[in-house]
Amino acid sequence: MENNPAQYGSIYSDIARGFTEKVIEGKEYFFKHPTQAEHFEVYSRYNFILNDAKKRGLLTEDEKVKDAITNGWWTSDKENRFLQLRDAIKNLKKTKDNLLLPSQKDQIQAQIDRNNFILVTFIKERNEVIGYTAEKYSNERLYDETLLALTFKNREMTERVFSDPEEYYYLSDDIVEKVRDAFHNNSDLFGGNMVKYVAASIFFQNMLYVTQECDAFHFWGTPSSKCTKYQIDLLINGKMYKNAVKSEAERGKSIPDEVMGDPVKFVNWYESRMNSLESDNSNSGSSIAGSSTAVSSYVGATKEDLKKMGVKVQKLKGKSLLEMAEESGGVLEKHQYLNARDGN
Repeated sequence: MENNPAQYGSIYSDIARGFTEKVIEGKEYFFKHPTQAEHFEVYSRYNFILNDAKKRGLLTEDEKVKDAITNGWWTSDKENRFLQLRDAIKNLKKTKDNLLLPSQKDQIQAQIDRNNFILVTFIKERNEVIGYTAEKYSNERLYDETLLALTFKNREMTERVFSDPEEYYYLSDDIVEKVRDAFHNNSDLFGGNMVKYVAASIFFQNMLYVTQECDAFHFWGTPSSKCTKYQIDLLINGKMYKNAVKSEAERGKSIPDEVMGDPVKFVNWYESRMNSLESDNSNSGSSIAGSSTAVSSYVGATKEDLKKMGVKVQKLKGKSLLEMAEESGGVLEKHQYLNARDGN
């Protein structure tokens, strides 16, 4: 994703207001951002809806798959392959999250993309075979209930657009689909890393810097229980990034301007830093690892990796610590570093 200051500012404005305004066919709609309590209240409805779907006679996904295999519309081999691909992608994503180097993350992402490409073909065929399930019904019903609860006519959030659920279901398909699409796109906009990028933006970090008390009430003017989920997430991430910059400065380390000025690069740097610290802590029990993890943590890193992570390479006798560590089998012990530094 590219650095987009204008978009970050727009998203911040919505988060600060607690809602997003959309105009659909000349009419204003206001999508309220849920508080933590509202968020959990809505999603707690899923099991109730699912049980109701079962009582109405809808079969679950597992039941539909077994039925399809029994009747020869689907096979056990295809189902096993589908499950293996899905689990492999899930595990690869976990692996990617725990990696330090951007180049390694790119390699894992390439594997994820290849598996996703294959999985899509299985999903298409599988969905055509098993058809409509209790889970699909429940997800759609939950989505509708979320939209009904969070869509308002006014910015004061006092009058819902669909005060009567029946009105929503009997409106023209055209306007309902447009409202649904706008609500979906708005929800997607706040997903992924977008809130993190806003938190890492210079303008938001500056706001934290001039705020003496960075608790929810002093920053947003609202008790934390009344803050929206996005307001809480934005403030927490912003404070973590602020503390990371402060910690680096106290260690005499500087973060490159190109990293500080680009929220995408900064978030990548921060997550790489956290993974590196976790790796260092896990190796702290070894005297050798304890003396050299700062060197060996980046073995195998490319110049582009180091640039993205804001790591400056120190050179001794014309060689970087990484090169010296690689020559020593990947680990540079403390006495080797001191000898090189002192010119022995």
